[in-house]
Amino acid sequence: MIIKSDEASLYRIFYILGCLLKPNLMKKICVCVALFVSQIFQAQTNVDQLLELGIENAQQFSTDYFAPAGEALINSMSNGWYSTAKVKKLFHFEIGFIGNVSFIREEKQSFILNTIEYTDVSLQNSASNQSVASIFGTNEEDIVVILNQGQAGSIQVTLPDGIGDKAIKMIPTGFLQGSMGISKSTEIKARFLPKIKSGEEAEVSLFGLAVQHELTDWMYSWKRLPFRVSGLIGYTRIKGFYDFSDDSVIDGEDQEIDLKSNSWLISGIISTKLPKLNFYGGFGYYFGSSKTDILGTYRLQNGPLVSQTIKDPISVENKTRGLKATLGTNVQLGFFRVNLDYTLQNYSNLSLGLNFGW
Repeated sequence: MIIKSDEASLYRIFYILGCLLKPNLMKKICVCVALFVSQIFQAQTNVDQLLELGIENAQQFSTDYFAPAGEALINSMSNGWYSTAKVKKLFHFEIGFIGNVSFIREEKQSFILNTIEYTDVSLQNSASNQSVASIFGTNEEDIVVILNQGQAGSIQVTLPDGIGDKAIKMIPTGFLQGSMGISKSTEIKARFLPKIKSGEEAEVSLFGLAVQHELTDWMYSWKRLPFRVSGLIGYTRIKGFYDFSDDSVIDGEDQEIDLKSNSWLISGIISTKLPKLNFYGGFGYYFGSSKTDILGTYRLQNGPLVSQTIKDPISVENKTRGLKATLGTNVQLGFFRVNLDYTLQNYSNLSLGLNFGW
């Protein structure tokens, strides 16, 4: 069978769609965000040993180590809010699944550990600074830091690798999303991921709200334009925790990690008015914060806090913001629509939406 260029593009879209609708694969995609967040949590079970270097040193390392994960979550969760500038008619609705893949640049897989920023800490190789793995990277060989305690001697701690056996180049996330027209020119959107557990220790949930308003409805003359224009404001929040008491290398109780990530998007949207196949684009501004708290009690056996019990020792907060540009296409077949778009931002993103409604 010979497929022409335009037909080939549609064929690829529906082939991907068919694959995603397979029950087993769809179930796996739905829990991607849970698995990703739980992997972030599990990486922390190695970082807790850094408490032996002192709280301030552990806080400094954790801030740099986890920064890319917080940024990636904020970037990823600001995507997938729209696939057209057209808003739904009053009480018309749509519900579907949104899948995102965010791409990790090589420079986000590591960071520079500068011993000047730490207290009484040096690298085993005597260098003043060294590139070390972030949560998305991996160290080619063990990197050891030394805490000099003066007359009390010194201790050595091996720095943690990232969440994978090799550097992470992309992260998938997914959630359910619905929308409904509430007036002639406005629709509301909601997204959610019910509480999902990964094993017995990790749990994650997601919710978000957005409002989209079509500007080309303001004046009759604007309705005759060959395109539509609208504006959108959206908010997404992720919450999760991971209990690592059984895996911690430091004795204690109620040792867990609490994660909260918030993402905002303000965007303009433009789309064509063709019958079935349409194109859309957007330009916007995103911002948000991600906070990770290491909670519980820890009884340290080494380092400056030896024989002391500390509680809730570390809190890491990352903030990020920036501009983003999106270009995509959607296909409408009766009550069913599929859309695919690519977004240029700090962590570039590919989104696929599968929606049903009227």
